Amino acid sequence: MNPQATKRSYKPLIAVVVLLLAALGYLTYRFAPLEDWKWKAGLYDDKLAVLSTADMHGNLVYNEVNGGYYTLDEVNVEMGMPLIKGIADEIRAKNPNSLFLDSGDMFHGTNEANVEEAKGIVEAANLMGYDAMAAGNHDFDFGYKRLSEIEKELKFPILSANARYKGEPTFTGTIVKQVGSLKIGLFGLTVPDSLSNMNVFGETDVTFTDPEEAALKSIAELKRQGVDAIILVSHLGDDLDKELVKKVPGIDLVLCGHHHWLYKKPVKIGDTYLVEAGSYTTHVGLAELYFKNGKVKTVKWSLHQSTDRSKTDKQVAAVADRYHEIALEAGKAVVGRTDEDLDGMRTHVRTEETNLADLITDAMRSEGKADLALLNGGGIRESIGKGDIRLYDVGKPLPFVNSLMTVEMKGEKVYEAIERGLRAWPYGSSNGGFLQVSGIAYSFDGSKPAGKRLVSVTKDGQPLDKDKLYKVATNDYLVAGGDEYEEFKDARKLSKGALLRDVLAAYLKQQGAVNPKTEGRIQVINQRYQ
Repeated sequence: MNPQATKRSYKPLIAVVVLLLAALGYLTYRFAPLEDWKWKAGLYDDKLAVLSTADMHGNLVYNEVNGGYYTLDEVNVEMGMPLIKGIADEIRAKNPNSLFLDSGDMFHGTNEANVEEAKGIVEAANLMGYDAMAAGNHDFDFGYKRLSEIEKELKFPILSANARYKGEPTFTGTIVKQVGSLKIGLFGLTVPDSLSNMNVFGETDVTFTDPEEAALKSIAELKRQGVDAIILVSHLGDDLDKELVKKVPGIDLVLCGHHHWLYKKPVKIGDTYLVEAGSYTTHVGLAELYFKNGKVKTVKWSLHQSTDRSKTDKQVAAVADRYHEIALEAGKAVVGRTDEDLDGMRTHVRTEETNLADLITDAMRSEGKADLALLNGGGIRESIGKGDIRLYDVGKPLPFVNSLMTVEMKGEKVYEAIERGLRAWPYGSSNGGFLQVSGIAYSFDGSKPAGKRLVSVTKDGQPLDKDKLYKVATNDYLVAGGDEYEEFKDARKLSKGALLRDVLAAYLKQQGAVNPKTEGRIQVINQRYQ
């Protein structure tokens, strides 16, 4: 045999093998995490999958119309708790060593959640397979007593190492979970200004201690128990989380909540990874922790969502359907009609005038027999589509138990309140205090620093008189200091009315058909930020 001919005959085979290996390498990179291959090859000692949700706000049912909004150009379908459970089960089937955690604000925010003060949300949550959740500020919205009842009804703990009731710890601070061969330490923290961000007041016995101090104690306690990793299930907001981990070492992973951010990739500060899974049931987050020599070596992060409703968990769906029907029945009456889509988009109502905000504030001013109205944009949670408007539809953008209040205050305080609402502009996720108005108009300079942005406030085309007393329609949330408003502290309380959703419903019944358009009530000049 000719050796040269034999050598030539192998060339096509070698080429095929090389191509197959290249294709296999590409598919491995494209469809399977490289870290998984390293783990299976023995380069890592262990792996833990951490599934997470955050800020679900009572979104029990699937909703394609009003998705969770994160940027002006991104809209995501609200999957609802049944589909969240189906996706979580798929992930857990592939990852037997896993935890399922929630970063708080689970129980309040929809018509379904308002039925018997979150009874359906609790029933669904107990079927989801959660291992723990953080206490969020809006989890207190039905009052501390109700949240305390919910804690006893749940099959998993509510974590908050810094929440106190009458000076004593009120929720579980830390827990240790055995997952395969790993001992995982968990602790929770709640945003310390929760009392100014709750939509219920009078909870004078509820306090929140310094998160840094609580974190140091929690980490020390978990380390004494010999854990392999420490996870903070947080409802501080990722801004405070980032400051915390710069000062407090020893946390391997932070599951952020409160600001509704959707992290496409993890943030690493020191040895700590931070991630956040958005809000309103739009995503399930998956953090995969890879261990080497008893420590977390790296963390991979991915987001999971679907519109395939065949993945829906049937047990959770049965609960969702039951409470959805109750909410629909309670809200089936048609109260008005609109030929315009009414804009309640999160990033809009917290940064600019919208037609829905104009409609709501007009209703408040009319019902409150006031000269003007002020409403925090964060109190508006969804849009209303064109067509007949049912009572159920009214409850979606106004889910909170906030009541109309009419107060008397000087024009100077109105100026100060509007300036306060511009502090965090243009950040629509965290600027819930941005003020929507009726009866007045204002302009501000977007290029100026916080505290110096307001340019003018006018009423009937003339500057609002700073020395004059005005009747102002607002809500009890702001009057009680919500969103850190101090301007209403000395205002004379004239009257307290119905819930805002009932005020809007009555106004719609009176008007019949409404087709509101923005009128230039809020104008920005020198807009440095987009």
